[in-house]
Amino acid sequence: VSTWSKDKALAQQFIEFINQPQYVKARYVATGEIPPLKAMIDDPLIKNDEKASAVAVQSARATAMPGIPEMGEVWGPANAALELSLTGKQEPKAALDNAEKQIKMQIEAMQASNQ
Repeated sequence: VSTWSKDKALAQQFIEFINQPQYVKARYVATGEIPPLKAMIDDPLIKNDEKASAVAVQSARATAMPGIPEMGEVWGPANAALELSLTGKQEPKAALDNAEKQIKMQIEAMQASNQ
């Protein structure tokens, strides 16, 4: 629940309501939105959907992204590297190596300016 929420208790109740399995399943059927509940992973509807099950498998292997300011310096170079690689303008290794250098330089500059 957002710290800016005017009614945190009501917001929490709403989140709990919409994340009940029957509503999550109905939302998935209506929109294709991947269910945010681990309990839904074994539901045949999800398990038999190639995309949904792929997301479930990947989610089990994922780690949380760090909530640090330095992450803001990652997205520009990372996106550029992906675009260069996917469009064939640069080999993936070279694009990612360049992105890594840019990210490190930008983080160092950011940290230096904060001192």
